[in-house]
Amino acid sequence: MKQKANEDEIIILGSGLGGLIAGTLLSIKNRSVLLLIEKGFKPYFEKGGYRFIPFSNLSEKNLNFQLIQNVAKRLGLPPFSEIKGRGMDKEKKKRISFQVILPKSRIDLYQDWALFERELRREFPKEIFEIEKFYEEMSQIKNSLKSSKTDAPPYIPPPMRVRSFMKKRFYFEHLHFSREFKKFLQLQLVSYGNFHSDWFPISFLAFYLLNVETDGSFKQIDLEIFKNLILEKFLHSGGRVEEIERVDGIEMGWRRGVNLSLDEGKKRLHSDILILNSPLHHLSPLLGKKRKKISKFERKIQPRYLQVPIFLGVQEKVIPVGMEDLSISLLNIEKSFEKGNLLYIFLSPKGDESMAPEGKRAVTIEGFMPFEKWDHGLFFEFKEGVLSHLKRLIPFLEDNIEFIDWGWALEQVQRWSYTHYIYESPDDFNWGDGVVPARISENLYFTGKENFPYLGLDGEVLSGLKTGEEILKRSH
Repeated sequence: MKQKANEDEIIILGSGLGGLIAGTLLSIKNRSVLLLIEKGFKPYFEKGGYRFIPFSNLSEKNLNFQLIQNVAKRLGLPPFSEIKGRGMDKEKKKRISFQVILPKSRIDLYQDWALFERELRREFPKEIFEIEKFYEEMSQIKNSLKSSKTDAPPYIPPPMRVRSFMKKRFYFEHLHFSREFKKFLQLQLVSYGNFHSDWFPISFLAFYLLNVETDGSFKQIDLEIFKNLILEKFLHSGGRVEEIERVDGIEMGWRRGVNLSLDEGKKRLHSDILILNSPLHHLSPLLGKKRKKISKFERKIQPRYLQVPIFLGVQEKVIPVGMEDLSISLLNIEKSFEKGNLLYIFLSPKGDESMAPEGKRAVTIEGFMPFEKWDHGLFFEFKEGVLSHLKRLIPFLEDNIEFIDWGWALEQVQRWSYTHYIYESPDDFNWGDGVVPARISENLYFTGKENFPYLGLDGEVLSGLKTGEEILKRSH
């Protein structure tokens, strides 16, 4: 049926991956879908032949090939076979997922167990027998989960659907290991997704700590290119995109759909269904009286850290031998992640001139600031901490920097489309169903990192697919 002027069947507010997947799935099924994106929000930064893409977790820089293949198939995109073919078989055993740098150790997470075990023996010789026993127990749990029956489709991580393991929790402080090794374990889980916690289900631990046993299908694929391919499919299927400055208010009725007031009241839109595709704490204040309905979800998951990206153009010769393209570095294991103590680091691949000029590297740094205390004054203290940390990792850095950009973060972090946060949950929840459900009320849906914050990119994909499928199911 034809929609009235300024009216669409479904409106998606925000340009994140989850909403884009949901919108494409719906537009393929001939639903009228309008995607609203924020004018002025820049998902990446370019300067002088350099290209930087901020990221929220390491899974966004180590895309799982099987995951994107499943998404491509589900959305009718061309297969990504050309990506899989680049040295996948010959270099599989030597491939490193990422590197963990601690005050007393540096561990490469090889995808081959023998190579990874060599790393553990070198860095933790005094406790290697206990560590090997620990990994053996984790492997047994993983194998048990693999062999268990599950009706979950392939894009849903198997451990999240095995109820018998959900009640068993893993606390880092209960381990009889050194502080250094405990922190090594915890950093892997925190950096994979956007979730800070002192405990995880044992099933989650078994699958995501044993990344050395993957099928070798992790590749550094440009996430923005992947998103643009989905956007092209969305537009080709009849979806529409419109830029807006701001959202002033959201009015929701039981059966009257949703009304959006935009750009200081200059524009009003109506839809049957609204999908929020931006952090919940950005958009919930716009819901007025209806905010009470989602306040329980806001209490269940809260931002703990704001992730602040810094972009550096550097000379190739300054990068130390042995420093991997993707790494986590923690200076002091006794302190919090703030003030540059913890950094996620991504080096553009050597020789990749799509990201940096010849003989140079693009370095993207993600640092952490306390969400509640964020202000411009604290930002300068944060800058000093980040630079001090980097100088320890990269000797002679100062003499080989082309430029440092802090401006992107200062400009973009205030926007409602900004999605880079680390969350925590004060409440217990069902890990298999996620923290915030896909459907919040009769005509309000949510896709974002708060759905499955502990699953990284997998969680964003899952939230988008679940939302699209649920809307299609309910509309029949």
